[in-house]
Amino acid sequence: MQPIERHLSRVIGPLRRGYPAIAITGPRQSGKTTLARMACTDLPYVNLESPAERELFRTDPVGFLASFPNGAILDEVQNVPEASSYLQVRIDADGRMGRWVLTGSRQPELSHDIGQSLAGRVGLLHLLPFSHAELANAPNRPTTLAGAVLRGGYPPLYDADRELEPARWLEDYVETFVSRDIRPVLSVRDRGAFDAFLRLCAARSGQQFIAAAIAREIGLDGKTVSHWLSVLEACFVVRLVRPHFRNFGKRLVKAPKLFVTDSGLACRLLHITDATQLRSHPLYGALVESWCFGEVLKARLNRGLAPDLWYWRTSDGHEIDLVLESGHHLLPIEIKAAATPFPKHGAELVTLRRLAAERDPDTVVPPGLILYGGDEPRPCGLDRFVPWHSIDAAVAELDGPGST
Repeated sequence: MQPIERHLSRVIGPLRRGYPAIAITGPRQSGKTTLARMACTDLPYVNLESPAERELFRTDPVGFLASFPNGAILDEVQNVPEASSYLQVRIDADGRMGRWVLTGSRQPELSHDIGQSLAGRVGLLHLLPFSHAELANAPNRPTTLAGAVLRGGYPPLYDADRELEPARWLEDYVETFVSRDIRPVLSVRDRGAFDAFLRLCAARSGQQFIAAAIAREIGLDGKTVSHWLSVLEACFVVRLVRPHFRNFGKRLVKAPKLFVTDSGLACRLLHITDATQLRSHPLYGALVESWCFGEVLKARLNRGLAPDLWYWRTSDGHEIDLVLESGHHLLPIEIKAAATPFPKHGAELVTLRRLAAERDPDTVVPPGLILYGGDEPRPCGLDRFVPWHSIDAAVAELDGPGST
């Protein structure tokens, strides 16, 4: 079977022509190494997770980099924080484009090192697990919305050469992630409390995040919860979406919405193990929203674009699930788990467009999307229903005229 093409690979070539280095970040097991090696076959590969390679670098960093006169892929480079400084010297002396590719699973270390030493010299890309569009030719691509939400997108679960039970693999993934990414950063003395925190994040995926409320449930202080959340976000396990600041005369809520970036991981944390259980679960709608959010996010990141995603909610209950900002354009996106396209599902899009026209004529609210559980595209006034399996193409179309 041919390897599954990552859409981000289409961005790497042009970016390498404009920068001496590129950095690919994302969660563990999202496919960064495979992408880098497939997209940059001209570069040798160095695994800095290997203690032997790290020791070689630390013993003689100048000599180590000089042994790759035409550059290399440096995998999991956050394990050698001093690499950026030595790379800066070599890049400035060499002057050629596209010689170095860096990957990292923990964004804070990599971003800090790049900001200190490689600013202006490196192009930044983010790779999340497979989008549904990337799985178009995968033999085990989910054929139902519930199946897609339950399985998520981690590449090992779509490897035709492996026989993996998704729930077991995801359980092992959580254990490995906590051991390798969380414990080195946080002094988690009470593993039970941290596990409860992870489950609560999954239970609140697609909902507003209020640190004090979660802290009360697990008996911790709000600062600890906020710190734990920041680390989960930095490791790409969760993402916060901020409320949009343009209020059109309405008082807005201030709390961000929390999303677990992979819905399969969220289901595992909630002990949901099959599609029937998922469809009858009280959090099914929120988990569908999380999956759709992930698809919109991947549609942007996989084309090398900034997410620029917000949500809009007033204190009197009006809400748009996602707002994609592009200049003076606010592109509204609603998410519905139902397979039946009712006209009422577009009511909030109409409200946002009316308020914008009344209060801020400089803001343009073009036809929006209603992502839903059905299989056919349908009109909804000025807006349109988009089937769950067609999100990538719909977002790409929205990003046409006036996009950043």
